Amino acid sequence: MPNHRPRGFTLVELLTTLLLLSILAHLAVPALARMQQQNRNQAALEAANNLLQYARSQAVLRRQTLNLCPSHDGVQCTTDWNAPWLLSDIRSGERLSYSALHSASGLLRWSGFSNSIRFHRNGTSPLSNGRFFTCLENTIDQQLVINRQGRIRRASALENSQHSARCLGQQM
Repeated sequence: MPNHRPRGFTLVELLTTLLLLSILAHLAVPALARMQQQNRNQAALEAANNLLQYARSQAVLRRQTLNLCPSHDGVQCTTDWNAPWLLSDIRSGERLSYSALHSASGLLRWSGFSNSIRFHRNGTSPLSNGRFFTCLENTIDQQLVINRQGRIRRASALENSQHSARCLGQQM
């Protein structure tokens, strides 16, 4: 005798499945948001690293002292390192490059002795050492360190945690 009972899900089964999916989504969304912010921070620092390496190499190739600073208009330097970066010759003031860092704003922070970075003809940066960093949940997520010899390196996780006080009170 054939069974003509309708095949399908009951309302209780559907509601149980929906409840389980909503719980999983509730747990996954914060982790995905954190991962997305980490990716934005990494992209910002990678773009900064590329522009710093370019500026240093141009100073060596041209055998000139070059100044790198943020600029909203391509002429005057500002202190907002999330603005496009201006690379210019110190002596003549000639603008060599004006390029945007990244599309996301407000991610990059600078801590250094001056508001601009100066690369000398031999690639050194004796007065412009410092660090670029990004914050995530009031701790340093990633940072680039520029030393007096002009070398650029990524900081270790230990160094990031030691300098995390720089992020306190800053909302990202």
